[in-house]
Amino acid sequence: MVEQFLKYIHSEKLFHSSQRILLAVSGGADSMLMLHLFVSNGFSVAVAHCNFGLRGKESDGEELFVADYCDQHNIALYTKRFETAEYADAKGISIEMAARELRYGWFDELIRQHHFDYLATAHHQDDVIETFLINLSRGSGIRGLSGIQPKSGKIIRPMLFTNRAEILDYCQRISIAYRTDSSNEDTVYKRNLIRHEVIPLLEKVNPAFRKNALKTIGTLNETGQLFLQRMSEIRAAVFSDDEMGAMIHIEKLLAYSPLKTILFELIREFGFQSEQIDDIVDSLNKESGRKFYSENYRLIKDRDYLLIAPNPLGQEKLFYIEEDCRKLNFPIHLTMEHLERTSDFRYSTNPNVADFDLDKLEFPLILRHWQEGEYFQPLGMTGLKKLSDFFIDEKYSIPEKENAWILASGNRPIWIVGKRLDDRVKITSKTKKVLRVRLG
Repeated sequence: MVEQFLKYIHSEKLFHSSQRILLAVSGGADSMLMLHLFVSNGFSVAVAHCNFGLRGKESDGEELFVADYCDQHNIALYTKRFETAEYADAKGISIEMAARELRYGWFDELIRQHHFDYLATAHHQDDVIETFLINLSRGSGIRGLSGIQPKSGKIIRPMLFTNRAEILDYCQRISIAYRTDSSNEDTVYKRNLIRHEVIPLLEKVNPAFRKNALKTIGTLNETGQLFLQRMSEIRAAVFSDDEMGAMIHIEKLLAYSPLKTILFELIREFGFQSEQIDDIVDSLNKESGRKFYSENYRLIKDRDYLLIAPNPLGQEKLFYIEEDCRKLNFPIHLTMEHLERTSDFRYSTNPNVADFDLDKLEFPLILRHWQEGEYFQPLGMTGLKKLSDFFIDEKYSIPEKENAWILASGNRPIWIVGKRLDDRVKITSKTKKVLRVRLG
């Protein structure tokens, strides 16, 4: 077991012997064996133990058990008690998901605060198979079916070379003490149901199920690596970023197949779900304007692009500019200058500069986004024009329209910032005082 452990660390390049490792230790056989292997081989470690408070005295007993071991071996120990049931209820998630979110959030804090190089968890081969079946039942893509990785970011899994039966046998042979979690027998939890009922049935179908499952998962993992390499090439061809967000070129995207799989891989990082893909694909050959939302992002089908940007909900929309204000730094940079209109005065033709007849303005001026149904009189025109029609004529994209800033006097638009002035507040031969507003 020790030789296999060290060989696995070396072959997977999990960490260097000089690095500090935080071990996630529950007190069960798998994590206690992992702790024993790290300590007996002289690695620099500390232990993190979570008490989820779900099993009363049993949970407290596990915490004391781990604490006693660490005290006897002079190992730094971090413990934390969570109100797991309350957290799950508040978030509307399962106990399993709540425990996962709580523990990994805390592990991240410990790694940052105490400068550990890695977090080690005691996942083993049985966990790989169980996770594969869980993800398969959920309809996971190739990522979810590729197995638990030996190393991902700051997390290492040095026990993936062995399985539960070998762990229990080794613990018994060399007398490694551990605690048994009674909830591991409760099939109300998905993982336990798969462990105790589904896998034994599959082994009846084929006694070599576990061996074959691990082989299949390994093949899927290698296939997944090829898939990610190809996705990297496709992403470079169709995906781009600018100051307004991410863009996927629709015409270029349509040249690739399978379209739904590729599109999902491109947008999944923004929180979009696989269930949304059919509708998004359906929108590609339809009119612009369809919108799709994830928790934090919005995807818009525009003329030539799928546009992805943070949800604008909750953003501050009104910013007031008093007559004596000379500079505005947020949400955009504007400078204000009061000028006398002399005989040699020349108004600016720079679209980022607007010259107003000061006497025609009502203060405070208001900087805001445009509103549906608004009109203005574009400079040089005699009639009114809807802002929405102006944006169409100027070929604004949907995000450009939503991010356009309007300077208003009273509630009347007087400048589409950086684009067009309202004719009714322009400089004339009767103008005496000028307000010059400069963008940037």
